[in-house]
Amino acid sequence: MKLNSVPVFFFATCIASAPVYATGPAFTGLFARAYSAETVFSNPAGMSMLEGTQMSGNPILVVDFSSFEVNENVTTVEGGNPRDSDPTLIPSFFYSRQYQQDWHFGASLNVPTGFGATNGPNWAGRYYSDRFSLVYIAFSPAVSYRVNDNLSLGAASRIMYSDSEIRTQVSNSLNGETHDDGKLTAEADGVGAGFSISALYSFSPDTRVGLVYNSEINIDMDTEVDLANVRRPQAVIDRIQSQTIEVADNVPMNAGIGLYHRLQNDWDFTVDVMWMEFSDFGVTDVYMEEGTLNVPQGMFNDFYMVTSGTSWPINAKMRGAVGIMWVEQPVDNANRTFGMDLDEIWGVGGGITYKLASGNDVQFSIDLIDTGSAPIDTGDSPLKGRVAGKTKDPYTMLLDFNYNWR
Repeated sequence: MKLNSVPVFFFATCIASAPVYATGPAFTGLFARAYSAETVFSNPAGMSMLEGTQMSGNPILVVDFSSFEVNENVTTVEGGNPRDSDPTLIPSFFYSRQYQQDWHFGASLNVPTGFGATNGPNWAGRYYSDRFSLVYIAFSPAVSYRVNDNLSLGAASRIMYSDSEIRTQVSNSLNGETHDDGKLTAEADGVGAGFSISALYSFSPDTRVGLVYNSEINIDMDTEVDLANVRRPQAVIDRIQSQTIEVADNVPMNAGIGLYHRLQNDWDFTVDVMWMEFSDFGVTDVYMEEGTLNVPQGMFNDFYMVTSGTSWPINAKMRGAVGIMWVEQPVDNANRTFGMDLDEIWGVGGGITYKLASGNDVQFSIDLIDTGSAPIDTGDSPLKGRVAGKTKDPYTMLLDFNYNWR
């Protein structure tokens, strides 16, 4: 999968074991609404709310309008701004089946999150980032058990495949001589496993709370470093290419709580809060510095995400919904990179659900995400120069289509 939105968030925000699939716009209804088979991934205990066999197919189109603008007044490298991004389509599938009265089994196959930036080999920051991509694909078998009329428990296995590529250009302008740039590429992939446990407690048929814990997943990444057309002594090249590095091998632990409440007029409201141990994420930058391989670590912070939404009946077949989302800034300004240019995030969205004559339903929502100006200043470097700037028009639009078989 090619990712070159800047950055691409298959939100709830962020990293792979995060429960990113919600049943409302702006990622609302995460943990307690349990409306469709998507709950197999977001809160397995929520399967107890589903009858019979249910499935959901959910493609999301991500369209990024932002562009990074280089501050020419302080940037010391020629080349200008990076490339603009292309739309990205994210598919997913969810399945839930009721067994007898109290047991449910399910599975999901999705791309729970990803990041990417294809900035290009000729822009001013090419010695810091030419291309960065990190994609997770998750298969999650799940089970739930209804303990009584109020309490249901759930568990899931998270089996994840990760694929990453980090590419930078390498300056060959040494000792006053100018040559074409070289290229450094670090590619990694691997598989890891973790687990999720959850609960859904109903105070009444109209009010319930959901709790979810997703464990850390350590992915055994097989990393290969390659240098092409790099004018350095062969001993330096051999040492770098044989160096062992860990690239984003930790999918962080996260936990969440959500509240769902329905009024007598059939309006409903949700509030969800998630905390992620993002400081344990891993490495996302690899570049050459003075003949050595620089692999920065410890760049990220733990963060919170909050969403709130409401839906209401339009007529016998249609419901409308709106939502709002906030994500705490997960990286300090001084640590922000071109591959992961994360900032504080706000989002709003609206959507419609239409019930078909067959009993199935379709959902469509549009979300507008403000990903923040995310200023970056690399500081001076003898070989890579200084690159500074910030994001212009930092908006991403998500077109979310969902078909629910019931």
